Amino acid sequence: MNNRTKIYTILPAGTRVEYDVILTYKSPKTGKNYCIYTDNTYDKNHKLRLYTAIYNPELDNPFLGEPTTKEEWTEITTTIDNILTSTKKV
Repeated sequence: MNNRTKIYTILPAGTRVEYDVILTYKSPKTGKNYCIYTDNTYDKNHKLRLYTAIYNPELDNPFLGEPTTKEEWTEITTTIDNILTSTKKV
């Protein structure tokens, strides 16, 4: 049974694209909520493609856009790296 949380978007042509949510968290530095998700495809280096969105869980349409600052991206990549590092030790 697949218990993954799914989100989706509708492309301009009307096609629905589904994504699996990997992680959601609230940043203590920015106070923003972030959703890290994937379409389960891989880049040319065989790495899983991950995407990030800022969201507000209290809204009916919660997604507000993408992170825009270097500081946000640094924090997000550090968070992902820390999770991957800690899971490798288990």
